[in-house]
Amino acid sequence: MSIETKIGLLIPQSKQYKKLDRDFIRGIKLNNLNARYYVESIGIGSDEQLIIDKIQKFYFQEGINIIIGFFGHHNMSRVYEYASDNDILLIASDIGATVPYAMKKQKGVYINSYGLTESCFLLGNHFSAQQYDKIASATSYYDSGYGMLSAIETSLSKNDILFSGHYITPFYPRENEAECMQLTLDHYKPEIVFAFYSGLYAEENAAFIRDNKVTEQYTFYTTPFAINDTIISEYQSNAFPLYVVASWFENYAQTSDCTFNTEFKAQYDEPATVFALLGYENGALLAQLLETAEATDTRTLLRHISTVKTEGPRGSIQFDPGTNRTKFDHHIYKLERNSDDQVFFNRVTTLVNEGHFIDEVTEQDMPPKIGGWQNAYLCH
Repeated sequence: MSIETKIGLLIPQSKQYKKLDRDFIRGIKLNNLNARYYVESIGIGSDEQLIIDKIQKFYFQEGINIIIGFFGHHNMSRVYEYASDNDILLIASDIGATVPYAMKKQKGVYINSYGLTESCFLLGNHFSAQQYDKIASATSYYDSGYGMLSAIETSLSKNDILFSGHYITPFYPRENEAECMQLTLDHYKPEIVFAFYSGLYAEENAAFIRDNKVTEQYTFYTTPFAINDTIISEYQSNAFPLYVVASWFENYAQTSDCTFNTEFKAQYDEPATVFALLGYENGALLAQLLETAEATDTRTLLRHISTVKTEGPRGSIQFDPGTNRTKFDHHIYKLERNSDDQVFFNRVTTLVNEGHFIDEVTEQDMPPKIGGWQNAYLCH
């Protein structure tokens, strides 16, 4: 459509991932929408009332009925209900670090997640299929407060597999933390270590394994945010078995025929991040929707959005009519070295995602007691 469209952007802030907000917006703008953007901050994503207040400002003060947000998980059902009740099209993204219990679809609310807990659930299925039965977890006090462990436990328990044990780095690590990690894993003697860390805690963990060399003794599977330059440097010195599970991994961006990573680097002279990915996918869907719809009122947009489909870095982008969520396959990437001695992540296994995990948990009631922090994952 030739008329400039108003779009509201709600973005969080992160001290650990300082480019999160910038890259999310860059990803959206890479689609070259004929739009005027209005941006509001939602802090660290822990205050659902603040998010609702910003939506009110967009809608009533600026007349904006199309909003793209990068959210966490704390009381998001209130936010989604508000948007749904007020004739707003809300395209929401998150990292997917918590299990979306009881988050049934809402009219006008569409969710595009990175799907960390989906990755973990599908990885559990993979472990079961490989008949691993000695599996330990390793994580930080911060990261353990989200839903990754719960997701993989759900999948393992379906196959009567229990974790052999857990190692959690305290909030204030001990002076001999590397040794404590070594002793704990040696006690359990696992076939596989499922490790998930992020930000500062990923840096701490990298320092520990540099000292105790446990990655040379045990096969590690991690989430993407556990990978950093220290891990890569350690691998270059002495190769060890390390795998990453994700729906998309920035070190292996070309998962379809889409040229997203190339275009992003050409435009901004930096490699794309997962935050840019989510923004780009949201913008690509919205661009297709605006091209398809004959008007930009919410009723017209909602009539078309369920049939909108486009290609992106993770494959076909479209919203499942049963959940109003995107659905992508996930992959296992192995850290390798090529003939030129360059280290890279090679996609070695595809975990087909039929959507059963999300279908089930969104219909389940919220557990009576559920742990976790209120801030959006990575925003602290």
